[in-house]
Parts: sequence; C-alpha cells; structure tokens
Amino acid sequence: MADDIVDLLHRRGDLSTFLVHLTRSRDDLLAILTSRTLEARTPYGMLKTRALQNQTLAASQRCVCLTETPLEHTWMMCKEIENRAHQFSLYGLAFSKVWARREGANPVWYVDITPGHDWLMVPLNDLADVAQLGGALTISKDAMGKPVQPTQTATVALEASQIAQIAPFIEQMGTGDGYRKEFWWEREWRKVGDLRFFWKNVVTAFVPEDDHMSFAAELTGQHQGLEELPPLLDPNWGLERMIAALRGLPASDVGPFS
Repeated sequence: MADDIVDLLHRRGDLSTFLVHLTRSRDDLLAILTSRTLEARTPYGMLKTRALQNQTLAASQRCVCLTETPLEHTWMMCKEIENRAHQFSLYGLAFSKVWARREGANPVWYVDITPGHDWLMVPLNDLADVAQLGGALTISKDAMGKPVQPTQTATVALEASQIAQIAPFIEQMGTGDGYRKEFWWEREWRKVGDLRFFWKNVVTAFVPEDDHMSFAAELTGQHQGLEELPPLLDPNWGLERMIAALRGLPASDVGPFS
C-alpha cells in the first residue's frame, strides 16, 4: 500500500509547518499584536523600482513578508548578515502555513539573474515593458466575472495587467560583477495587502526569554473578549526547549542534567 504524502512530509524537519514574520523592534511587535494586523507598507518584487515612480502601481505591489524557516532555526534570521537589506530583532510571530495560504500568502519565485543564467528575466521584463507602454490586454468580463461572448479584449494600465498581479511574488537572485543577491535561502512567502488576524491564529510570538514576563504583562491589557495571549518563545532556543515551553514546563525541568 502506498504511503500518504501528508504523513511523509510531517516527518521532514526541513519543511516547516509554520510561517514566521520578524519585526524590527519590540515596539513593532506590540503594535502588530495590539492592532491584530501586519501592514503591507512596502512594494516588493520585480516591479519594485517602477512602483517607486508610480503610486497607483505601488499600491498593488505592497506586501507582507514571511519566511518558512523552521521554528528552531528562527535564530539565524535574527542575525546581522552582511549585505542584507533589512536586519531583524528577536521579536516576531508565527502562523500556520495552512492558515496563511487561506489568507492569500504564496511562496516567492526566485529567478536567477547571474550572467548567463538571466534568460528567464528577459521575457518577464519584456511583459512589464509592454504593459507600461499601454500594450497589455485583458479579456473583457461581465459583472459575474465570466468572459464576454464573443470573447473581447481591452487595453489595461500596468497596475491592472497580468504581470503586475504576479510581480510581487517574483524576486531576483544571482551573483555577478559587483553584486551578490542570494537570499533564496530565506524561503520567503508574501501576501499582497495587509494580513489581519486574531490572537488564536498566532502559533507563537517570539520574544527574548528575559522579556517574557514584561511583554506578557503589557499584552494582558490588550485582551479582546476571551482571547488568550499567544505563547511566547525565545527564537534562540532549540526545538526541544521550545516544545517544553509550549507544554508549560519550567526551564529547570528542561535539559540533559537533573
């Protein structure tokens, strides 16, 4: 009898069940948990540069960013890494990947731009150029979203084009003379637009161990109804320490020695 792929994948330690979002500071995480919203403030993807000159386009390219790094490896994402555009704090939160997919999160497609390997970006950039010049077409649809019969096409602006809809999920990677953009290892996921949640959707909030009591006390005043505080984990902990903390075991009961 063949194995169920779901059962097999549950045993793959390199495939995370969760998506992590790290913040720049403690205050940022408090604000996110208080508002129950991750705000999409910055355009990402292959049209990012064009979006800086086009506010209408920018609105369609703003994303919330997450990573499918396994929880026990979150510590690496918090390190100060050379040439990295953003440095993150030890504060963040994690969601179920299944829940995030329902909310519109999707993996990033990394396209190689290393000289000699950059052929994939050529047609992608050509599609963006065509759309920007007013040459993008879309199939006309009725109020129910069905194609008008007989099939008709209409010209659309860049921000309404097909390439603009997928561009936030396309990121370049590669190494060449004078540049190295190799962040595919972050295994990034993105959601276009804000990501709203309830505390019950938060698997864990990442907070340094020495700040757990103070952070929890500040969150206590932000209850809504019968919401429970998300469990707190230190991203520097190993997997077994995280499991023990989620069970509520004291630190003195965790480890190889009595």
